[in-house]
Amino acid sequence: MRFLLTDSCFYICSLMIMLSCSIYYYSHKTPQKDRSKVFELIMFNILFTSIASLIATSMEPLVTTDMNFYNYVQQFAETIYFALHVLLAPLFALYVVFVNNWGDNHSTKSIFLFLSPALLLELFVLTNPLTGLIFYYQDNVLFTRGPMELLIYAESAGYLLFMIQQLWLYRSILLKTAAVVLWIFIGCGLFGMVVQLLFPWLKLELFCEAISLMGVMLLIEMDDFHTDSMTGVYNRHMFIADNDRYIRSNRKYMVMVITLLNYNSFLRMLKNEDLEEMVRNIIHWVIKNSRGTVYRIARNKIGIITNQGRMECNQFAMFFKECTHSSDVHLNMLNNVSLSLSASIDIVCVPDEISKPELLIELSEELHDAIKPGLIVHCEEDVEKVKRRVELEQILKKAIQEKSFEVNYQPIWNVETSSFDCAEALVRLHDPVFGSIPPMEFIPIAEQNGMINDIGRIVFEKVCLFLHDNEPNRYGLKEIEVNLSIFQLYVENTDVMFRNIMEKYGVTSKQINLEITESSALNENGIVKEHYEKLRRLGFTFSLDDFGTGYSNLIQVISNDFKNIKQDKGLLWDTKNPNSHKFLVESINMIRKFRLDVIQEGVETKEQLELVLNAGANKIQGYYFSKPLDAPSFLDFIRSRNASTNPVHA
Repeated sequence: MRFLLTDSCFYICSLMIMLSCSIYYYSHKTPQKDRSKVFELIMFNILFTSIASLIATSMEPLVTTDMNFYNYVQQFAETIYFALHVLLAPLFALYVVFVNNWGDNHSTKSIFLFLSPALLLELFVLTNPLTGLIFYYQDNVLFTRGPMELLIYAESAGYLLFMIQQLWLYRSILLKTAAVVLWIFIGCGLFGMVVQLLFPWLKLELFCEAISLMGVMLLIEMDDFHTDSMTGVYNRHMFIADNDRYIRSNRKYMVMVITLLNYNSFLRMLKNEDLEEMVRNIIHWVIKNSRGTVYRIARNKIGIITNQGRMECNQFAMFFKECTHSSDVHLNMLNNVSLSLSASIDIVCVPDEISKPELLIELSEELHDAIKPGLIVHCEEDVEKVKRRVELEQILKKAIQEKSFEVNYQPIWNVETSSFDCAEALVRLHDPVFGSIPPMEFIPIAEQNGMINDIGRIVFEKVCLFLHDNEPNRYGLKEIEVNLSIFQLYVENTDVMFRNIMEKYGVTSKQINLEITESSALNENGIVKEHYEKLRRLGFTFSLDDFGTGYSNLIQVISNDFKNIKQDKGLLWDTKNPNSHKFLVESINMIRKFRLDVIQEGVETKEQLELVLNAGANKIQGYYFSKPLDAPSFLDFIRSRNASTNPVHA
């Protein structure tokens, strides 16, 4: 009974906690960071320290003043306890510096130097059976502290102070959860150490360390929020967080992002469980063959943070290519999947080439025109495209918040009325740092990330405000062409938003004609067609923009009852192909036979004007008449030019 009522209670509790942690940890464990290896060392240290302490304590009723077998077992177990416990504080400290990223960036030699005080003290512990400097048994029975045992407490205190200094120094770059857990971790260890120093009979230190390590395991090592549930590796959140910490701590390193380009093809061809198994195989292969931390940052993207140089990263990329197409079952990571993998690998140096974590996520986005079999390794120029894209997204967010988009108006000359009775509203974006940003650059980005709906609302409202404040109909302007992205027709209540804005400014749908480009979606997508019809019921008419390119064709023109057909300027400007102008003329003639208005855009010279006029185009837009103008300049233009009897020669 005495065995269960004394020191053994704390040791038994410590042992049970560590056994439970070990079982849970290894049943959920996946290969992770180097800090996980340190965590495992700490866990096994406390586990075996608890066993050694329990053995030494259980021998107390059996030892005698005459050295017997139990005396030797007790002394051996006590020596093992001290030998392991001397390493506990430095391992704790090493874990802390790995968490705050110092350890990942240092060599084995520097880590060895970091542990050297503990290793030196280890020599005194291992020679203690001969010297008795750390502990000895008085009369072979009574445990007695040796003159140098205080060195162990001094060593532990030194490493604890170092941990406190590290946590304070790197407080701004640590994850909040990790910081809180580590402070509790240090507090528990310090409490147990002080209690056991002042009250040697109360063996609380090991129990406190076991409790705190369990918290570390649950909240840092087994953090589900930062772990991909399917593969067990770190996820997008952790990738961004780690890069953010590394960059802010002025660390220089390499990032590789592997993009599985034909992932969607695999998604259609494979069963879900087969696809998941394939992704797991690829990630486990990457873990095995890359010297770094692996993350799954998107369904089809794998990120790697490594201290290796560019040459080693390029070698990894080539080996990745070899293994994805190898017939050797020991090399091929796809196992039984017979499909060909198309992938790209972006290799960048951080922070030299990229210094923002969010830019790293965007690597491989829109950097390929088509999916081709094999491996693509993107170069520095591709990285610059990604940087530009993310910078533009930030500019667009700011412009939407501040509603700082400008709307210019380009007049359209009506041949039949000899007046500028229409204009196209064109959005413009100017940034104080990057200057003027052309729509052909920021509109595709806005369509991809969903910002186009906000931009469309801002432009529509500014056009309505212009119509309300200036009443341009007084100068002969009948309507304004406003571009409508097909993506706006995927959004519910676009018609309600337009109606509310028009009611606010007293504008009618007859004053606005909506331009769309990708007319194929009107026939192929039920939601788009439904929202299109809602706008028509509000009284809106539509123009088909860029006819002759993309998805625009005659069947769609007829079936969707467009008011105007805008001929793309590409055919007009193509002087190298003699058939381009012939095709343009025939196209205009054909459309006019259906009694539809043809707006020819991009007219810049008198020769171009005469060509499209002879072909039958009845509305002309281009720099021959005017460039896009700001609102005051546009009003002056239509006021003066519509007063002229012949705008073409005015």
